[in-house]
Amino acid sequence: MLRFRTLAFIVLSLAGSRLDAQDSRIARLQSYLAAAAELGHLQGSVLVAESSAVLVDTAFGFANIELGVSNTPETRFRVASVTKQFSAMAIAMLAEEGKLRISDPIGRWLDSIPAEWSGITIHHLLRHTSGISDYEEWFGGYDTQAYSNYMAQDSAAWRIVRDAKKRPLDFPPGSEFHYSNSAYILLGFIIERAAGMPYEDFLRTRIHEPLGMTRSGQDHSHELLPDRASGYFIRPGAFPVAYYNGLGRADYVNAFYQLMQPPQADAGLVTTARDLYQWDQALYAERLVTRAMRDSIFTPGLGRYGYGWFIAADGPDGVTHGHSGGLPGFTCYIMRIPEHHRTIIVLGNQNRLGRTVRDLAAIMRGDSVANPRARHLVSPDSARNAARVGIYFTESGDSVRVSQQGPMLVAFWAGRWRTPMLQERDGTYYLPTPDATARFGGGNGREELVVEGPFGTTILRAMKR
Repeated sequence: MLRFRTLAFIVLSLAGSRLDAQDSRIARLQSYLAAAAELGHLQGSVLVAESSAVLVDTAFGFANIELGVSNTPETRFRVASVTKQFSAMAIAMLAEEGKLRISDPIGRWLDSIPAEWSGITIHHLLRHTSGISDYEEWFGGYDTQAYSNYMAQDSAAWRIVRDAKKRPLDFPPGSEFHYSNSAYILLGFIIERAAGMPYEDFLRTRIHEPLGMTRSGQDHSHELLPDRASGYFIRPGAFPVAYYNGLGRADYVNAFYQLMQPPQADAGLVTTARDLYQWDQALYAERLVTRAMRDSIFTPGLGRYGYGWFIAADGPDGVTHGHSGGLPGFTCYIMRIPEHHRTIIVLGNQNRLGRTVRDLAAIMRGDSVANPRARHLVSPDSARNAARVGIYFTESGDSVRVSQQGPMLVAFWAGRWRTPMLQERDGTYYLPTPDATARFGGGNGREELVVEGPFGTTILRAMKR
């Protein structure tokens, strides 16, 4: 098949050391990314750094497919909800300057709020515990035509606030976590009133310019912006078969139009991976707020959410700070591992990132990670798959439930993973979540399920009862 060939721009910053000779991870990162891009699983910009040294600064695919314009490390991407960490920082800065208090009721800063909102504080908005309805959920998500139609109308932020006021709270303020883009829209208006200037001016003059983020700012759809990427969807029907077999040019379509107008404090930032790295590095110092305030930003509450960041402490990297972002045709992730001063930034102008961030983090830990490779998936055989349905038991007593959803099989191993089983040409099955291959064997009512990892190691062997 015709591969979606890409041009990669690789810049290695060795910080005056012999890092290229000493750190084999650089070669592994490059090899992995090139393989992912060859399959079409990566279209965008990637930056990986550790201890103030940039290991990989690269871009793949096209900023504009139709014109054949390649992505470069200078390409600007919409980063959607990664904007929230900047809005949270603006609130923190204003709090330290005495211009507001994070404990303030929002009624102090917003006019004509519903009586039901009277107990909501700025803290609740920051932590997604306000109970205010999430406007993306009104339309079934940001990747729907209904969402784009709503956002394509003028003054979207004002209309979101107006329409949110008409809806009941999802729960009493402070009692639960539920991610709400609407809450961060409100924070944008609070920032403007407390700062006495437009939201985008505050970010530009108080955060972006001081940190040298020269290619960052609030997106204005109508303005000509050099090096801005166009957004793409993987065509309907291309997932999962075409996606895992390897995408070609014909597998992409233009994303829905998304009008962007400030103050879009939940999702309005356009930036580069290099600028986000400047932001990441500033968070290790006291360049914007004091250490105490920074610690508050990274203190998790309900839902493991701090102020504009998800905080995790139970994974293989220890404590991590991270956030994803998604808009029509764009998806991204920034991951910080403070213990190692390690940063992974992936910005994409297509609507899937796949396993990229997780696998890059594993490579940086020194784990063995297989490069993505083209599969040979075929349409599922419904009758054949029906015979595979059942519960499979390991010798240790663990069970794996194989069920059928439509013609496709799904495997569930409690406490480990739940994954589709995608049928391959040779009769095996590909399991995307553990990146493994499964095969069935045996007979006479004693069918066996064997799952092997990408390096041939047996992950699971179980018998059907």
